[in-house]
Amino acid sequence: MAQLPSVFKTDDHEEMGGFDALPAGWYGAEVIKSEVKQTRAKTGKYLSLQFKILDEEYEGRLIFCNLNLVNPNPQAVEIAQRELKSICVACGIDGDLDDSVDLHNIPIGIKLTIKPATADYPEGNNIKGYCKQEDLPEDEDSPF
Repeated sequence: MAQLPSVFKTDDHEEMGGFDALPAGWYGAEVIKSEVKQTRAKTGKYLSLQFKILDEEYEGRLIFCNLNLVNPNPQAVEIAQRELKSICVACGIDGDLDDSVDLHNIPIGIKLTIKPATADYPEGNNIKGYCKQEDLPEDEDSPF
């Protein structure tokens, strides 16, 4: 049992929204949290990024991305490095990046796809592209 710090009035609040996958497409977003973590197998490290959607309809929704920066599989590292380069370009960072906090709070575009549900996980989103905010496509027929 835990005594609440004040009386919680259920009539004053809405229920939480669902966590269904967002429709595929381009969204305005920004990195709001980043952290380097050790892999489950303890054989590498990955950069965990948390993006907040800025578009009005889905504003505040969170999208997650993990980049394998240290991994026994060199292909996983190469993919992560290319993706991190794309994020840096979208954020306007040219040159060296030594702290992921430099990616925070910079509006960019992210392209989401739908990741199908599995036996263990519900349908979700993957990030498949990045662009500068000013290059964010306005419609689905965009070449981006």
